[in-house]
Amino acid sequence: MTDLETLRDRIEDQLKDSGNADWATGELDNALRIALAELSTLSPSRGVATIDAVASQFEYSLAGITGLQSVVEVWYPYLATDESYKKPHPVKWRMLTDGTLYLDVDEDPEAAYKLRVFYDKVQTLAGLDAAAATTLNEAEKAALVLGAAGYAATARAVYITDRVSVGGSQAAERLADWGRRMVGAFQQRAYALGQRDAMDEDSRIGWWSADKWDGE
Repeated sequence: MTDLETLRDRIEDQLKDSGNADWATGELDNALRIALAELSTLSPSRGVATIDAVASQFEYSLAGITGLQSVVEVWYPYLATDESYKKPHPVKWRMLTDGTLYLDVDEDPEAAYKLRVFYDKVQTLAGLDAAAATTLNEAEKAALVLGAAGYAATARAVYITDRVSVGGSQAAERLADWGRRMVGAFQQRAYALGQRDAMDEDSRIGWWSADKWDGE
């Protein structure tokens, strides 16, 4: 069973719809996409990539970095094979466009070295939109279930409201209210997770260590 299927089951349990009588799996997947995008903003995954330096070149395309949301830190010069240049060498940088990084160093870059780029990236769920891996931890999965259930509920409440009588609209209002509360709980959890990660980084106990970043 994929992570997508597992979380679908948990969302169906929240909605009391294990047989998909009210919510089709496609509707649940759409709700998951919305919640996952929001979670990626509030509590992003992290990645690290290396880019070959080019002699005398200060601008570098980040188009090859999949899922990039924002750059966090850049090391230069960097060499994984040299202990001296494998250590942290943070430098100044800025983004010229969403996908172009400017290396703000005094001396011309040298082709013998690399740039090591630490970045926030979108969260992924194995099985959803062809994602091969899940980047979510258990706390993030739990938050995602709340958010997806809430978004699915509010969407169905709109559908019901457009099709029922005045008496039936009360049920839609109750469903919408429940959905909003679930979304609110999800957003609070996602925000708290993001703040916890930020506090971990500020503690300066090695926020770039291998257990917090994946990639190269």
